[in-house]
Amino acid sequence: MDVIVKPSYNNIDSYVEKKVNCFLLPIKDFSVESVNSFSIDEIKNIKNKYPNISLFVSINKNIMNDDIEDVKNILLELDKLQITGVFYYDICLVKLKSDMNLSFDLVWDQSHMVTNYKTCDYYYSNGVKYALLSKEITLEEILEIIEKTSITPIVEVLSHPSVAFSKRHLVRNYYSDLGKVAKDEIVIKEKVSGDSYYVVDGDNGTNFLKKDIVQSCSFLNKLIDGGLKYCLLREDFIEHDTFLKIIDMINNYINDSIDYSFENFVDDIEELVGKDYGFLFKKTIYRVKK
Repeated sequence: MDVIVKPSYNNIDSYVEKKVNCFLLPIKDFSVESVNSFSIDEIKNIKNKYPNISLFVSINKNIMNDDIEDVKNILLELDKLQITGVFYYDICLVKLKSDMNLSFDLVWDQSHMVTNYKTCDYYYSNGVKYALLSKEITLEEILEIIEKTSITPIVEVLSHPSVAFSKRHLVRNYYSDLGKVAKDEIVIKEKVSGDSYYVVDGDNGTNFLKKDIVQSCSFLNKLIDGGLKYCLLREDFIEHDTFLKIIDMINNYINDSIDYSFENFVDDIEELVGKDYGFLFKKTIYRVKK
């Protein structure tokens, strides 16, 4: 299994030192749900410095008519760099890749929408190679998709997951209406559940992320045995040294580089980040009983 890392720092040297060879880099002005982004020049510099690493780029905002030409120019530059693929939200990326005869692969990244193998197969039949599966489905459903789809699934196994996004600047507008100095980041608490959330007002809008780390690393054995080829780690709001330790642990486990039992791996992971498994064992409340 290959590990994809979405870093919080634009200097990736510390990750490469930990033998990370596959990255997800949000593109500046066209990526949401991330605390940082990368310009085309920064991606060029990374590719020149580390020509053998795999780079995925995230272009996951809604594309407007006025954005099309800029997106086309970005895609052309990325294709010249021979990146591995683009995580996309807007389906226009599928059409543009086909029309422009670009060589990189596409990753279907529509968050909560990626919930079944039939839709995955539809996108696969239209030239999409990968799909980032929803964080709101169970482990059983994830394994069924992996088993039955022709697409290559990616599972996010560590993050402060994004739960909502608005292209409006909700935090800045709120403080502006109050006549107060604007903030770019606050923490709110939901009264009923007691859950807390980071609210981050960035260049492209406002992102809501769960304050607790959600992880499915504790079930990597089942995911690997089920045929998972790629997992994704997002560093946003995770302390850097902690994140690097987790990378070490995962690499040691999946590569059998040391005598590291799965039980010890799980104990170490849960000591660092806890036991919030998200929806892995929870059926969401809107499901209809069969």
